[in-house]
Amino acid sequence: METEVVGIESPVRGPRILANSIPKSGTHLLLRLLTLLDFDLVDFGGLRPRPVGERGSGRVDKLLRRLTGAREPGRFLGIGPHLVESGRFPQMRRVLRTRGPEKVTVGVEFPREIGRRWLEGRLGRVPEGAVVSAHCVYSPGFAGILREQGFRVVCILRDPRDTALSHMHYLKSLPRHPAYREYMSLPGDHERLMFSIRGGRLGRHVMRSLEERYRGFMEWEEEGGALMVRFEDLVGPKGGGSGEAQRRTVVRVAGHLGIRLDDERVEEICEGLFGAGRTFRRGRRGGWREEFSAEHVEAVKEVAGDLLVDLGYERDRRW
Repeated sequence: METEVVGIESPVRGPRILANSIPKSGTHLLLRLLTLLDFDLVDFGGLRPRPVGERGSGRVDKLLRRLTGAREPGRFLGIGPHLVESGRFPQMRRVLRTRGPEKVTVGVEFPREIGRRWLEGRLGRVPEGAVVSAHCVYSPGFAGILREQGFRVVCILRDPRDTALSHMHYLKSLPRHPAYREYMSLPGDHERLMFSIRGGRLGRHVMRSLEERYRGFMEWEEEGGALMVRFEDLVGPKGGGSGEAQRRTVVRVAGHLGIRLDDERVEEICEGLFGAGRTFRRGRRGGWREEFSAEHVEAVKEVAGDLLVDLGYERDRRW
């Protein structure tokens, strides 16, 4: 029996996709799925969006890459606060990319405002059949741009406790992150993980708590017409999940994007999903149980106890 989905046979000349996530909630797993569905990843940084791996070889192109912040293959940029904070000349970026009276909020942990006109123009240059990654809470302005330009949005969620733990390990390995120095100045991993749960101020940077990050992100499904999937459903047996849930999730994503798959193709995609990605560390569900102290558990109950119940990760606060 064939998988029952509707739509086009191939994403070539197909829709443009925004793959959106809370940092460390399964971004590269979702992007891996989309590439297995034959979408092209797009680097949103530099002078213009371009397919990942496409690099000019001229002297001028090389010079501009150095000025805008060269990246190694695979280190491509999506949509987030780094668009106005990072690079060789962040002040120039902020001036050029925040101009205009209308602003759009980008980011999840450390949200920033970006000029609507600049973002519209940049998104308008993304080719058909391509996917742009993002870490962005919902905002009517951003959702409006995507709707006007015909983007389809897929978001991925993960157990907030695993997200906080993965976020702590990731931020420790990212010297270029704007808050890296302040984060590493905390006494130890106990305090760093506590900060990734509670949020707070790090120098001039203010990070939202788990509750705030997730509540703002969940509105993509409620208000923005996005398809919301879960890391735990997509990760499959190799990551401690269910094979059936993985297959159902692949079919849901394909259907949302208008792609027809048969059972054999679904199995091929599932087989190739787990373990790929530059920032892939362990990727298993429930890893927080091995590293959370009693204090971390109580902190999550305090700031995100209701959230875990609302998302279905716990039945009540007695866990």
